[in-house]
Amino acid sequence: MSTTSNEVLSIVRAIREKVERDSDKGKIREMIREALKKQQALKMESSIEELTPLHSQEIHGICKSLPAELQQKADDLYLVSKLLRRDPRTLKMWREFNRDASELRKALDTASPGEGLEWVPTGFSTELIRKVRLEQKVSALHARIFMPTNPFKLPVDGSGVIVYLAEESKTDTAPKILASTPGTGAVTFDAVKIGCRVFTSVELTEDGIIPVLPLLQEKIVRALADAQEDATINGDSSPSHMDADISSPLDVRKAWKGYRKLAISSAKVDCSEFNVTTLRAIRSAMGRWGVNPSDLAWITGISVFNKMLGLPEVLTVDKYGSNATILTGELAKLDGIPVIVSEFVREDLNVDGVYDGITTTKTILPLVYRPGLLYGDRRTIKLRVSHELYMETEQIVAIAMQRLDFRPLEDTSSRPIVGLGINIGN
Repeated sequence: MSTTSNEVLSIVRAIREKVERDSDKGKIREMIREALKKQQALKMESSIEELTPLHSQEIHGICKSLPAELQQKADDLYLVSKLLRRDPRTLKMWREFNRDASELRKALDTASPGEGLEWVPTGFSTELIRKVRLEQKVSALHARIFMPTNPFKLPVDGSGVIVYLAEESKTDTAPKILASTPGTGAVTFDAVKIGCRVFTSVELTEDGIIPVLPLLQEKIVRALADAQEDATINGDSSPSHMDADISSPLDVRKAWKGYRKLAISSAKVDCSEFNVTTLRAIRSAMGRWGVNPSDLAWITGISVFNKMLGLPEVLTVDKYGSNATILTGELAKLDGIPVIVSEFVREDLNVDGVYDGITTTKTILPLVYRPGLLYGDRRTIKLRVSHELYMETEQIVAIAMQRLDFRPLEDTSSRPIVGLGINIGN
């Protein structure tokens, strides 16, 4: 029991004793006011301890270190609190989460703000973000960086340093090693905002929503992963998209330039004759960017993958051996290059590899130089909930949003970091 609580009890006992002795009424009233003041202070102290304003940056750092199981519970707590518009600490779920975190809390200095007292989820955890990335196949091929600002300029290497023969020094006037100045450049990342919507009934209670939390999270995870993959393959941020059926400025495929748009004309190969020779011609067209198999990946749709299975040079994963390194989504290898199957490779294109609404019987086969492309993440996944927007249908809309960008690290006007097989029949 706190000191303030003990003080209140002592004052109340003294008041009772004075009343029983019929002592000075003025003194009794003064003691009652003092007791009420102490009681009010006790309530305020309790309220502050339970509902301290959140320090998002500090909490985010702590929650990232929680075990995966606790991160999952934190995500559930965050999602329910947003949908019900309630402070997470007022939910029944909070007690279980708080109890499970108690052992970890003991290892921290609980007297310091943000260390133990305030493990309150204010956003989705790194565990849910990890799940989004596990769902990704194509997007997982490229590295990611955190964008400290938006826009963010990333310095990149240009031309390399030249090595020369050095003469042995025999006198103090021996010639110096020839110098070279390495080229430098910069890639500017400008984050775009992508988001998805999930509808739930307005008649929500905490107990009623818990069973559907896995479904809501699965929808959010799948939607965000699919959006990144679709934009990575089919993206075109030009004012007029290369595909005639993509005209909405809100279409996620207008977020950035993807593989198809980044492939220069000299790296496009007619693969109407589908055989290993034409496929190797795609790699040859990439020049030095197509040399190392470990830096490359084939991106196929279903129909092209079925064609590739008919080539004796293609090895499926069951033939690699148990010690082989297998990428997410990898189902085979051709010439040591992993084959990634994606549902977002369009199979309704024309002979040039674009959609025109006339010829819709062709597909494509990108070959990607993986180190030449990079994601920039500006903000992790955040959730916003509106209770008013769909009042007439008695629905709540939950919107998950993320800010990121995708950029080539090479000058794609002249450097073929993406090879593209075109004119492939379905």
